[in-house]
Amino acid sequence: MKMNTKMVVLAAGLAGTAAFAQQAVPGGRDAFLRRQAYEEVQRVSGQVDVLESNHAALAERVARIERGGGEIAAVRAEIEALKADIARVRAEMQAQRKEIVDDILKRIKALPAMQPQPVRPAPPPDPGPREEYVVRPGDTLSLIAQAFGTTVGRLKDMNSLRSDSIRPGQRLFVPAQQPQPHGRGNTGKRR
Repeated sequence: MKMNTKMVVLAAGLAGTAAFAQQAVPGGRDAFLRRQAYEEVQRVSGQVDVLESNHAALAERVARIERGGGEIAAVRAEIEALKADIARVRAEMQAQRKEIVDDILKRIKALPAMQPQPVRPAPPPDPGPREEYVVRPGDTLSLIAQAFGTTVGRLKDMNSLRSDSIRPGQRLFVPAQQPQPHGRGNTGKRR
């Protein structure tokens, strides 16, 4: 209210100055000053109008916020109600989960005990007659298998090898038979 009273007084003073400026005789320095005073009154009057408009807009915003306080309280109450519903549903889910687990455990206990079937180990492969072979540089399991008329898999089984890697000087068991020529001078020689 104080702002509106001040604006009314300012506007009245400016209006009086404007009326005085319009009564002056045109021409000379006084006329120029009166014209300037009139223009200044018009400018200030426009600023007062803008300030009054801004004041009214701010007052409306404050009123809206004050009215919205009830809406905010209602939204907060709704949020709290939703949180309570979520907690209730979560508790119900946990109770149902416990009931399901208990029921499953009860059914499992009611099943007849199952006796495990004995596991029979696979019979070891019959290596048959065998002899020892010393690996030479350049030998591979494939070449040795070819030289002794067997397979890489059988050589690996006979020697408990997990990979195809062998090294010179390593001793391997091979089937006891005459080696077949395979084009390598150092492979196939028995010791």
